[in-house]
Amino acid sequence: MRATARYAMAVVVAGWMISVPPGLAATAVSDAWITTKTKIVLFTTKGISSNAINVDTVDGMVTLHGKVTSAEEKARAAEEARKIEGVKSVQNLLQLVPTRHAKTVNASDSQLKVRVTKSLKNDRSLKDSSIAVVSINDGVVLLGGTATSAGDHLRAIQIARAIPGVRHVETEIKSPDALADQELRRDRGSPTSGATREITGATQDMWITTDTKVRLFADSRTPALDINVDTWNGVVTLFGNVPSKDAKAAAEADARKVSGVKRVVNELQIVPGAKKEEVKALDADLKIAVKHALEQREELKGIDVEVKNGVARLTGTVETEQQRLDAAIAARSTPGVRAVEDDLRISTAAREK
Repeated sequence: MRATARYAMAVVVAGWMISVPPGLAATAVSDAWITTKTKIVLFTTKGISSNAINVDTVDGMVTLHGKVTSAEEKARAAEEARKIEGVKSVQNLLQLVPTRHAKTVNASDSQLKVRVTKSLKNDRSLKDSSIAVVSINDGVVLLGGTATSAGDHLRAIQIARAIPGVRHVETEIKSPDALADQELRRDRGSPTSGATREITGATQDMWITTDTKVRLFADSRTPALDINVDTWNGVVTLFGNVPSKDAKAAAEADARKVSGVKRVVNELQIVPGAKKEEVKALDADLKIAVKHALEQREELKGIDVEVKNGVARLTGTVETEQQRLDAAIAARSTPGVRAVEDDLRISTAAREK
């Protein structure tokens, strides 16, 4: 039996002023890094006005979902996403929605500067960063300073864009090239680990997204590889295709179980496909197939696999949270595997870096 990789989860990607560090191979770029950079680009590129764009990345494949006002804007978003290093492909699911005559919010640049500055200052998740408004010209906000993480960089842009009257946001913020694994890690102060440390902002959103995906992989009722997840301020958006109402409801129920989730926006589309040939395999054969799938990646070779009734259980240690997700994807992509139980741990050496 030969395992095949079926990565149908999509997400949009775009790269901006932060590039991948020299020597960092595309395979080492995490999906979360790609998603974050894509959002930064989309939210700061002229010609892309929509705030309603969701992005998700799986194994370098990006999916864009949401609403834009023109075909030009839709095409520009995909074009910018493809520029991000590490992006293998872009699936553009953006919907065209004609501009409606919404009430325009008129505010002077001086008023906007006060409002944006106050919002940035009041956001506790940005307390370790030094981000400020450099200037505002005719509703166009220029942000500067230093962010302690790529997540904080994105958070500041999203906060500024949410202020009524702001037409566009540009950024000169300096932030780390790499996305810290701590921003994804579920077993070190994550919302689901029982830790008492306060978690806010972009970091919590990333943890919520990660935990939601892991739950979907573990649920045999959901086609996890066809479901995309994006989180903003604790609101989880699910998008992609599922075969039935039951699968759609199950995915939403899984998302609601994640600690820190305030609301779930279920945009999953029910697309009954041709009945796929059911793959029935002995657990012993599945174990070999899953192990083979993992061994296709050097960094996943040390993972142990057990299979019972079609449910693959992964144990051992990995270096990063992204590798944990990669392992779950590879296992769930193996024909015959119904669900994946993730008992992987982050290595002690990786934690101390």
